[in-house]
Amino acid sequence: MSNATMETDWKPKASLFLITTAVMLATFVEVLNTSIANVALKTIAGSFSISDDESLWIVTIFLIACSILLPATEWCCRVIGRKKFFLTCIAVFGISAAVCGFAPNFGVMIAGRIFQGLGGGCLLPLSQAILLESYPKSEQAKAMGIFSFGVTIAPIIGPIIGGWLTTNYSWNYVFFISVPFCIAAFIMVLMHIEDPPYMKVVGLHKFDYLGFILLVIWIATFQVMVDNGQKNGWFDSPYICKLGITSLIAFILLIWRELKTKDPLLDLKILKNWNFTFATIVLTLLFAVAYGSIAILPQFLQALLGYTSFLSGLAAGPQGIGAFAGVIFTSLTEKKIDIRRQALIGLIVFSIGCLMFSNLNLSIMIGNVIVPNIVIGAGMTMVIIPTTTIVFSYVANHEMTNASSLQNLIKNVGCAIGTSSVGVFVSRFSQTHQTYLVDKMTMLNTVFAEKFNALTANFMSMGHDSFTAEAMARVMLYKQLLQQSALSAYMTTYRVYALLILLAIPITFLFKKLNYKKKDA
Repeated sequence: MSNATMETDWKPKASLFLITTAVMLATFVEVLNTSIANVALKTIAGSFSISDDESLWIVTIFLIACSILLPATEWCCRVIGRKKFFLTCIAVFGISAAVCGFAPNFGVMIAGRIFQGLGGGCLLPLSQAILLESYPKSEQAKAMGIFSFGVTIAPIIGPIIGGWLTTNYSWNYVFFISVPFCIAAFIMVLMHIEDPPYMKVVGLHKFDYLGFILLVIWIATFQVMVDNGQKNGWFDSPYICKLGITSLIAFILLIWRELKTKDPLLDLKILKNWNFTFATIVLTLLFAVAYGSIAILPQFLQALLGYTSFLSGLAAGPQGIGAFAGVIFTSLTEKKIDIRRQALIGLIVFSIGCLMFSNLNLSIMIGNVIVPNIVIGAGMTMVIIPTTTIVFSYVANHEMTNASSLQNLIKNVGCAIGTSSVGVFVSRFSQTHQTYLVDKMTMLNTVFAEKFNALTANFMSMGHDSFTAEAMARVMLYKQLLQQSALSAYMTTYRVYALLILLAIPITFLFKKLNYKKKDA
């Protein structure tokens, strides 16, 4: 019996509700761990007597480990079976989370995070592939709506939960909280998930070791480069230059290897699929900007408005409300608006949210933060749901695991770039605005002269002599200069994010129209 026939005839025994619950538990806890530890890094650094820079490895090494095993997902499924591999990943992830929570020193913590990343990295593509295979083509938008909501909401509430646990209990619970999720996911997958007949177990078979080594080198050097580029001055630093050159060479050799070998680690032939390629580009750009916006907001609120880490994380919470609203909108308009137009509308909504953030000031109320967050959250799910459906619209079920792994690998690279872009944009734009404002700080500028004289007079009225009063006025104006430059930098960054999202709009016109009847026949 051919793969096509088996795909048409096979249907999972368990209900879609139970299958969805099982895989979403695993998906949620994995994505949650990409952000939940961020707010606890300073506390962990103090506990282990390490520097803040060293504590960043807790996040960096996890992200590297998550990406390393992604391309080998399909090979591992063929060796022991997808269900067994899924259960193994959940178990490794949960046990590693407990090890991190009990870690007596930094070395054990890093080892735990490596294994947690190796186990967790494959959970996302496996969950996505299982959902897409279980739902008929005509209902995949519904499946992706649920999946997208979990993927969107988890990194948003991660800092909130992490900040609350660290403040009220200890940093250890940031890792312990994953354990019950893993136990529940393990039991649910064990009871309700099954391998389809076309996912044949073939045992140990030929593996692209050279491709895997090149992939590890590329991912590791690239992730370390983007995480450490800003503080090292990017390519002014020999260290960053070496990482960049090594990453580029490894990437080129990896692509060459995968195109030439008969049994590639990454089957790049899937890129010939028009919808898969262009929709992946849109998703990668979206996640890069989304992760950048998630990272920049707490920095803005803490640096300029004096928010605590917990409150700044809590301020991002309304994105979850927006994400839920986006899911509802997509569900209600699924049969009324072409799925390609849904993605276009979502991109416009997301860019509007970024533009709303680009017009804030230092006198804002909490409502000025909540509303743009809701708009951004709505825009995210309004893009993710239809675009993810489009990505896999012309992918056969037996190709789903490979396609999902490749798509998530590319998306992870985008997330890494998006997160690192925050430091780059804020630093560069702050310098630019500072240079512009300094030119205005002269006594020839009537507004500046009046402000300077008023401050000097105010300090003199407090009993200071004229020389001291003038010095204090200059110091105060310089502090305001730095503050205003930083504010302008954050606002300009949001404008750049809005522009990048708008640049993705033309790509949506390249999507092929979906033909559900043909695919479900």
